[in-house]
Amino acid sequence: ELRRRLETAVAAGLTPDSEEGRALCDLHRRWLAMTDPKLTPARHKDIAELYVLDERLTAYYDRATPGCARLLRDAVAHWAG
Repeated sequence: ELRRRLETAVAAGLTPDSEEGRALCDLHRRWLAMTDPKLTPARHKDIAELYVLDERLTAYYDRATPGCARLLRDAVAHWAG
């Protein structure tokens, strides 16, 4: 669901500070919290930052639509606590 919504948001030209950006941040946080129940906002931001720093992670998120990794990172940076 996260990748599908990211791809739709990028295609629509939505910005990280949009309501969909907030929803993406929350969806991502809930996904990460399944394996890390003590997830902090700082850790959430650090993980999202990896999506643009590590080309393997960028390739995963940008597989169908370039820009998804950056949108997710920017949305998390803007909305995470």
